[in-house]
Amino acid sequence: MVSLISTKAFDSLVAPPQLITPPHSPVPFSPALEKLWVPSADRIEAAVRSVLEV
Repeated sequence: MVSLISTKAFDSLVAPPQLITPPHSPVPFSPALEKLWVPSADRIEAAVRSVLEV
């Protein structure tokens, strides 16, 4: 999605796009650890707020 926005609407961007991805590590096997590995709503919200503050 970020690449599509960057290519189609680059002139409209006020701040650079941010990628919100899991850490650069292997996917954990444990369901409890897997929930921590996947980006949470809090991480997504923090990234959106940081872009809106620009």
